[in-house]
Amino acid sequence: MSKATILIVDDEAINIQLVAQILQNDYNLMIARSGKVALQLLNKELPDLILLDINMPEMSGFEVSKEIRNSSEMASKIPIIFLTANDSRETILEAFKLGAVDYIIKPFQAEELSVRVENHVKSYTLQKKLDEQFEKNMHLVQIVDKYVSFVKVNKKGIIQEISSDLSKNIQCNPNEIVGKNINILKSGNTPESLYGELWKTISANKTFTAEIENRNFKYGTNWYQMTISSSCQEDYNFDGYIAFYKNIDDKIKFKKYSETDKLTGLANRFKLDTILNVEIMRTNRYNIPLTVILVDIDFFKQVNDTYGHQVGDITLQEFATLLSTNIRGTDFIGRWGGEEFLIICPNITRQEAYILAQNLRKKIQLYHFSVIGHKTASFGVSQYKEQTVLKQLFEQADEALYTAKANGRNRVEIF
Repeated sequence: MSKATILIVDDEAINIQLVAQILQNDYNLMIARSGKVALQLLNKELPDLILLDINMPEMSGFEVSKEIRNSSEMASKIPIIFLTANDSRETILEAFKLGAVDYIIKPFQAEELSVRVENHVKSYTLQKKLDEQFEKNMHLVQIVDKYVSFVKVNKKGIIQEISSDLSKNIQCNPNEIVGKNINILKSGNTPESLYGELWKTISANKTFTAEIENRNFKYGTNWYQMTISSSCQEDYNFDGYIAFYKNIDDKIKFKKYSETDKLTGLANRFKLDTILNVEIMRTNRYNIPLTVILVDIDFFKQVNDTYGHQVGDITLQEFATLLSTNIRGTDFIGRWGGEEFLIICPNITRQEAYILAQNLRKKIQLYHFSVIGHKTASFGVSQYKEQTVLKQLFEQADEALYTAKANGRNRVEIF
């Protein structure tokens, strides 16, 4: 371990020699016979402690001390111990006013000087280490603030802190939302059930992770992978929560494209298969009905042959909108392929699905498509039964649809 360095400032050579004899074995020593020389040395190297005589010609110890305190930040922190034969109350008070850490009256005992110097060197060295560690931590905090999206809230959900990175992501000034309830970040598109699960989990002192859609203060919304857990103070007392956010807009966009029919914007066949598997598990678990409706536009080939594929695409888009805006909020709809569409109807029987299909059929029959005018559609209804596999369910719906077409089209048939 390297020795600490001490600067001895005194105009009397005998005093310097006396102090040096006491300290030379334990410290590296710097010597200055005047205040000006001491200041010059400090510009080259900073010691860990200064032993400073008060009564010196040209420049007193007090004047030297003032210069040091008004110089660089690092030099101003160096502990100064005044050495003097003057023990007046005024002199001592002035010394401490100038920032002295100690005051030693001449003549002094070698042990007294040694102990006092050691104590102040240790304190200064420790403080230096703490300052260095603080600087490192502050640097890390600045890096985290700049590159990590997070928000801290208190027990009541009031925002206490938001990182620069998250502020940048959601396009707002931190001052706009600090002090506001965390609900200000809600997009309105995330199911309330997710928030219920969130609070239930973190209230049990567990970490909650989910994909969540949050508000953007300049445009639309953003998607995030959010991780939230309880936050503690230095004494480990619970003081709120901290949530970390990772932007996953690209992931959601890719997922949406992979599950969406490009032409109509509805779910594609892959997504419909996924939904059906989930709904079948729910049906088996809770013993509730599940029905599907397969829809096909009558004589659609004539549209392409007569008007061209561009008009055919426009007709499919209009047809998709007509279906999706007239089903129940709990139903799922997607493009099954070509001019066929599949509607998944949880928790209704085939008889109830038949009524829904008839209503759709009538609306389609009355609807005036932008280019081709009126058009009709046929429907096949099939209800899931336990142990039925997906392929069978589709085959049954397709068979019912075939029957509807064979019986004259523009009608609904149940398998």
